[in-house]
Formats: sequence, C-alpha cells, structure tokens
Amino acid sequence: MRVKITDGVHLSVVPTDQFKTTYISVNFLAPLQRATIGARTLLTSLLEMSSAAYPTQAEFAAKLEDLYGASFGINVARVGRVHRVSAGMRVLSSEFADPELLSHAFDFLQEALLRPNIQDGQFNQATFDIEKKNLGVYLDSLSDDRGTQAALELQQAYFKDPAQAIPSFGTAQNLEPLTARGLVQTYKDMLANDQVEIVLLGNVDLETARTLASGLGLTGRTVASKEIEYDQPLHTEIVRKTASENVVQSKLNFAYHVGGDHFGPEYYATLVACELFGGSPLSLLFRNVREKESLAYYASANTNMMRHFMMVQTGIDGTNRARVEELVALQLQKVVAGDFTDAHLQSIKDGMINDRKSSLDSQGFLSSLALSSAMLPDAKLDAHTELTQIAAVTRADVQAAAAQMELQAVYFLNGEAQ
Repeated sequence: MRVKITDGVHLSVVPTDQFKTTYISVNFLAPLQRATIGARTLLTSLLEMSSAAYPTQAEFAAKLEDLYGASFGINVARVGRVHRVSAGMRVLSSEFADPELLSHAFDFLQEALLRPNIQDGQFNQATFDIEKKNLGVYLDSLSDDRGTQAALELQQAYFKDPAQAIPSFGTAQNLEPLTARGLVQTYKDMLANDQVEIVLLGNVDLETARTLASGLGLTGRTVASKEIEYDQPLHTEIVRKTASENVVQSKLNFAYHVGGDHFGPEYYATLVACELFGGSPLSLLFRNVREKESLAYYASANTNMMRHFMMVQTGIDGTNRARVEELVALQLQKVVAGDFTDAHLQSIKDGMINDRKSSLDSQGFLSSLALSSAMLPDAKLDAHTELTQIAAVTRADVQAAAAQMELQAVYFLNGEAQ
C-alpha cells in the first residue's frame, strides 16, 4: 500500500512476516542529467561514511553495530530518464530484539540523510578528498576490465542523449570540478527537490510505518509529472566503432533498439524474445554460437526495457569477427521466423517464471518491485501479474517482438596484438 507523507514524499508498506529482518529503503528520484550524475554519486559515498553525530567511519559503523548489527548503504541507479539515489537499511525485526529497534533505525536514517558531516558550509574536507580520490580511481579502473570497457563504449555509440551514454555513476571527468563546498548544494537540491519514495518491508503495520516515515522530517516539495521510459529515434544507419588493445580476447558487442508497450503484452513478449535469443543458457546464442560453432567464449543478451535497449555481448577470437557477426544476426532471424520448437519456448518461459518465483524469497527483489510500482503507478506491477503475463506469451508474440529488434550499433574491441 502506498500513502502520502507530504507533497512529493510517499511511503509504500509491504507487510510480511516472511523474514527475520525489516528492510527500509529511502529513494531520491530526479531527472537524469549528465551534469549532476557524478556529484550525486560522490554524495552517496560521503553520506554512507559519516554524519554530524558520527563524524568518523569507525563511529558510524559502531552505531550500526549497536543496532544489533544493522546494515546501511547508499547506491545510485538509472531508471530510464530518472536518476535514483537509494539509501537502504536492514535491521533485525523488533520482535527478535529491542521492541523500539525499528524506531531507532529510523533515527539513524534521519541522522545519516538529514544531518550529514557538514561544517562551515562544506563537507568535511579530509573525508571529501579521500572519497573523491577513491571514486576517481574506481572510475578510471573500469577501462582495465575489457568487458566493461566494451559495454560502455557500445552505449556511447548507441545513445544520442549524453546522460544515457555514460554510466549511471558518472565518469572521472565528472568528478574533476567538484568541491567540498559545491557538493553541499547538490545535497540541498536533492533533499529539497527530489521525489522521495520510501519503502518499508517487514512485519510492521501501516500506521506505525506512517508515523516513523513522517518522523524523518522530510519537507514537502513540488514534483512535476515526468516520463520515466527513455526512447529515441532509430539511427539512419548502423553506428560502428572499433578499437584495438594488446589482449588475448576480442569483444564484439551489438546494440539493438527494442519495442514494447508500457508493461503490457508486448513488453513481456520482448522479454521472452530476448531470453530465447540470448538471455539464457538455453538461448540460441549460447547453443549455436558458443556451443555448436565454438566461436565465442561467451555470448549473451540482456534488455533494459526502460531504455528500449538490448545489448548482445560476445568474447571471441578477433579473426572470427565476420563469422560471429553473421551468426548473431542469424539467431535473431531464427526467432523472427519462428525457427524454434514449442518445447524450447516453453523451457525459456518456465525458466523465467522459476527465476521470478525464487526472487519472491528476496527482500531486495520485493522492495524493488514495490519501488517500481510506486514510480509507475499506472502499470500493474506485482509478482502474480508478471508471472501470468510471461506464461501467456505465445510463439506469434515472440516473433512479433523479435521483428521489432533493430540493430543500431556495433562495437569491436580487437584483442589481437598489434
């Protein structure tokens, strides 16, 4: 159930006694902007390390230990056109510990999120310098992982919107101009203007949850209705990029534009089509390109429906590039043509359904589902509906969905020594 706390701030409660812990998630949602991605990411590093009352990492961690070993962390993510900062806390259910433990957990969240370690109008300089350096080192290191490098380069080639083309956590270049004083404004903007969605999952009643969420002290804000899904016009021709590195394994990646309605039948048909094409060990890519032809160390596909984007990733011997590209295209043609058995399709759907049923034992999954439902209130997002929609997908639905998959970009990292 989702209820309003104040303007722009809502609470979703998922009452359950399935778990021995209670999970709290406070999510700040803002329009995705390239200029603010890096700052918001660095901000999360500072907020999860210290606060005004617990100015060192050791004191911060000690307080969590006092709360019966509670866990706390903050991360960022991109959801279509939205940038999300999520603070998550997991605590032992109150019936197994202090009856006031959940209230104490909300006190800690209030301290961490609303009373950060800001002195004289800026974040603690020493902590800021350390976290900025650490994040910069991490972002620079991404190019050392050739698979990650290839995936990011492919997105650069595919997406026309600069904010979509970079990682959801930004780039090292985004960090360079940031200062301890300037980041305070980023924090204030987030706290005052972002849409806030709080999710509470555990053995707790609505009124108790509402009282605790109200006690965080988040003020009302005006949140304009916004389109969440990102889509873009097709490229007039396939974008191709090539690079060379002196490594053994080449990377050949493909970006496709995919269709799909707003969590309707076409949406789920596209998910099944992707799974059949390359999203599973039972997929055509895995069976034919990797196993049968032995032309890839790995071959897989995954979709991001909120961005109408499907990525195919392969690791290959660079001399086999042309043949692999031909075979990848052939597997998609097979899906479009219906060149697969009914039993194969059913196995794909059964695997997807079983995976989702298994996810129902995860607090993280259930919390994410509640957040998605809050962000997309017009969509019917619940576990039962999703399972029913997948089960209802037909052969013709899959073929139609695959026919809408349009190759848009190809990135080749040639791993042959130069």
